[in-house]
Amino acid sequence: MPPRIAEPVSVSEVPLAEVRVPACPSFGIVVPSVPSSVQVVRRVVRAWTRCHCRMPSDQADIVLVVMSELCTNAVLHGSRDAFDVRGWVSAAGELRFEVDDRTPSVPSAPGSPGADAESGRGLLLVDALVRELGGTWGFSDDGARAWCALPLPGDPR
Repeated sequence: MPPRIAEPVSVSEVPLAEVRVPACPSFGIVVPSVPSSVQVVRRVVRAWTRCHCRMPSDQADIVLVVMSELCTNAVLHGSRDAFDVRGWVSAAGELRFEVDDRTPSVPSAPGSPGADAESGRGLLLVDALVRELGGTWGFSDDGARAWCALPLPGDPR
């Protein structure tokens, strides 16, 4: 058995021989790096969480906001024509999502926008909502991939 990895690992980085069959189907899409793609991702995530993960609608709504904010960051700050979005259930039983814009940068952190600021609150919202669901989130070391890990509905954390 391979050693446990403390740092979150992307499903795309795990050799196929080590990939376990998830408890529910996974998905992966590549979308153009344009604002309208955020709505496409919302539709895919909504359908996947409702159909395959039996997520209550209030929790699914929170996941949609989190994914919208992470995808908006990819659109605004990525330098590629497209970005990847993936979702799966990890071997540890967590619901995992990733947004990868393949643009290495300094990993972002929630800021402190002023009262009159028109932007800059997205990661504050992600942090609050993921914590509310009992999950964790962050960025890969190179800052290109944002991830969140959430307990499955009914998981008593």
